[in-house]
Amino acid sequence: MFLQPVTRFSFRVNIAQLLLLFVVSASLDIAVEGLQAGPDAVFTVSGIVSEGFFGAVLMLFAALLALAFRQPSYALALPVVLLAGEWPLQVARMIIAEVAKSDVALAAEAVRAGQVVLVWSLFWLWRSAAVSLAPARPYRLPRSLLAAVLLATPLWFGPVLLDDQGWWQTPEQESAAATGYPSPASEEVLAKQPQLLYEALNDLAQQRPGTTDLYFVGFASYAGEDVFRKDMDVARKLFDDRFDTRGRSVVLVNNPRTVLDEPLATVSNLRETLTEIGAAIDRDQDVVMIYVTSHGSRDHRISVEFPPLQLDALTPPALRKMLDDAGIKWRIVVISACYSGGFIEPLKDDNTLIMTAAAADRTSFGCGSESDATYFGDALFQHALRFEDSFVKAFEQARESIAVRERREKMTPPSEPQIFVGKAMAAKLPKLEADLRARRSGASI
Repeated sequence: MFLQPVTRFSFRVNIAQLLLLFVVSASLDIAVEGLQAGPDAVFTVSGIVSEGFFGAVLMLFAALLALAFRQPSYALALPVVLLAGEWPLQVARMIIAEVAKSDVALAAEAVRAGQVVLVWSLFWLWRSAAVSLAPARPYRLPRSLLAAVLLATPLWFGPVLLDDQGWWQTPEQESAAATGYPSPASEEVLAKQPQLLYEALNDLAQQRPGTTDLYFVGFASYAGEDVFRKDMDVARKLFDDRFDTRGRSVVLVNNPRTVLDEPLATVSNLRETLTEIGAAIDRDQDVVMIYVTSHGSRDHRISVEFPPLQLDALTPPALRKMLDDAGIKWRIVVISACYSGGFIEPLKDDNTLIMTAAAADRTSFGCGSESDATYFGDALFQHALRFEDSFVKAFEQARESIAVRERREKMTPPSEPQIFVGKAMAAKLPKLEADLRARRSGASI
């Protein structure tokens, strides 16, 4: 390893020594990978698969080379010599990982150091192969080079065959492994996302002169629980089928299932979506509905989460500014989240209808990984609006239904869904609802 004189007789070549070296090598691998993975990673026994694979390949290659060189002792000598000289490389990788983690500015230097270690690894393979040969064997140099080339092949094909089989797993790797879907930070997803948003906005149907069009914008922004995606699927289908938004609906979703099919629910994507819709509508006539479903906090922030992405939360002032900047006059805002009543005061004006799943100081119910629908999403979209044309009446039905369910299931304190109807919007809603009903009746004839 360090160009010091050494022969195979400097090593104890026996089974006990080989097993000990395998244990030492695995321990150092665990330490190196742990530093590279970071503090949030969790230990997993799947590393045994990778360690066992490379150990088996090493023993197989050593046996094949022993047969080819007609040197039976090579089958045991090569693995012992190789593993005995591996530890400096593992320590070097550990230092590089620690330096890169401690200072982002040194990331480029860490990459270059890693390339040096790779060259060093190739030299280590060749010297180990040469030292393991019996001194009297002819063609020592070509044989050792042939052995080094064979031993180096797992450096390239091993990671392909054993993807995500390390000793440590980051939260995003754990999530991807559990779901079987790609990470939102993968190159495939990141490359696809701009195209998905462009297509969603470019496919919006043209505004119809003389017709009050309703546009639907969905924002399901919490990836950790599938219930928000399910709520959004139901709401969008209902509005496309019953409220004439087909061709005028855009859904932004954070969910492992949809990363290659729907634009991500980010504040930036929501802003761009509202801007495009604001430019497309008749601002004095058309109505835009925004449906947000996610977790909410006591300080009235909507969770926008899809690890490992670092995304901004959605706040009432931010949503108000988006709508104002987009020039959207007529607004129906539905917020399904805990403490969502805190959105009413910042968003209310004469031209706005606001419905929330809970009061400003109350939680809502029904979220969770095993849930098929939140209480609010179920009551409003799966039931009330499926049969009722009036948004206000549908909300009142949903609120009563939720109260009954909460009492029956002893959910306390009650969520107390809230509604606000601006004066101008109160006058506009009957006309909008009548137009939607007439178009639905005409389509069914």
